[in-house]
Amino acid sequence: MPEYYEVKRICSYLREAGIEGSTIQDLELLPGSEILLKQLPLPQWKKRLKNERILSIQTKAKYTFIQLSRGAMVWHYRFTGIPHMEGQNYGNKLYTIYNLPVDGSMQYCRFKLHLDGDKILSYLDTRCLSDIKYYPNTRIDELETYQKLAPDIGHFQVQPFSIWKKQQNKRKRDLKLELQDQFTAPSGIGNYLACEILAYAQLNPWLSVAQMTETQYNRLCQAIATVKQLCEKKATYRWFRVFNQQKCAFCKQPVLRQKHRLNRSSQTTHYCPNCQQEAPR
Repeated sequence: MPEYYEVKRICSYLREAGIEGSTIQDLELLPGSEILLKQLPLPQWKKRLKNERILSIQTKAKYTFIQLSRGAMVWHYRFTGIPHMEGQNYGNKLYTIYNLPVDGSMQYCRFKLHLDGDKILSYLDTRCLSDIKYYPNTRIDELETYQKLAPDIGHFQVQPFSIWKKQQNKRKRDLKLELQDQFTAPSGIGNYLACEILAYAQLNPWLSVAQMTETQYNRLCQAIATVKQLCEKKATYRWFRVFNQQKCAFCKQPVLRQKHRLNRSSQTTHYCPNCQQEAPR
């Protein structure tokens, strides 16, 4: 799914397109909208959104939050959703390693928000996996989702090892799963960011967080800072060491791909067995 930096770039694209300050004139429902907008009956969506003014758009972790004049919307793109402003493509603002319709193909358009000024925001989703919610008479900072999400990687601050270690002693899981938890800082990290952070730290994805040393923790924090800088610098992924790579960019040994857990829904972990030595599982 889009991770923190893709979600941030989508937000910047929408801001630059001028949706903040616009008023929703109409909601056009297309095939698949009943799946994305399943929270409410479709007629209620039209009634509630009509004449709502978009006051602001912001992000946290992998979520997009839209403050409206009479409520708030939460968009979670999951693996396949992306908004488009008709007549304005992403260009070099957004690249994606996922199967997102970044070209704006209307084949996958599920609904359209018609805004004043003849602006049209089209929501595309190839497989209708997005999660979209509306909350009347609510501010973004009052939303339970917003409150529960940990500070994201864009606002990453290093904790002293003693404090971090005390928190980890309560958890029995490996390092990669810790990084992907959206309720522990830094949030916004998904599969590719977790794989790359661990590759830059030269830490094994299956290392138990409870067993980590201060030296390993310092390497992890430095790797998070490095990956953060690389993501902020450019939208491309030429800096990847292991994710979707045949050979490790550091040692040139073959990259291994392995299901992180023994179940069908588990994501595939990309790692270098040479740089990221095996850990007990």
